[in-house]
Amino acid sequence: MEAQLSPLVLLDFAIINSIFKFIAPPENVEVQKLVSEYLIDIDFAIIQEEDGARVFVKSAINQGETESPGYSIFAEGVAILELSKTATLTEKDRKALLQYSAVSIALNSLRGFISSLTANAPFGKYILPSIDVNNLFQQKAKAGQNLPQNKRGSKRSSRSTNS
Repeated sequence: MEAQLSPLVLLDFAIINSIFKFIAPPENVEVQKLVSEYLIDIDFAIIQEEDGARVFVKSAINQGETESPGYSIFAEGVAILELSKTATLTEKDRKALLQYSAVSIALNSLRGFISSLTANAPFGKYILPSIDVNNLFQQKAKAGQNLPQNKRGSKRSSRSTNS
């Protein structure tokens, strides 16, 4: 099958902050069980621009008050996206692309960074699990945060948790 390119184009992704720590576990620990129990906190902010958006995304993995053994990771990045100039989109499609798709693309880019960051770590590569983006948007709506934000006067959002 020939792939059709999305009208939403990822121009760049940059990491703007990251912290990585390995916490040695006690002997005879089941690594997979340990990793599957990490608390994962995701947050994002969308700043719409004339023909696209900047999506700030951050992930805190095993960063609670008491960190479990293994990996403790914080990573924050920004994706720069634009809509193809040749695309003819309805306002509904445009909005969906600049919100749900843009956040998914940014999260996937962050996932790649985290995988690379941990590739040579003691437990091996950590892959950020699939995230329910719809649920993140619902949590933001519940918290009274408006999305998307305009370029001027934007506010950074508070953290959303993912269970």
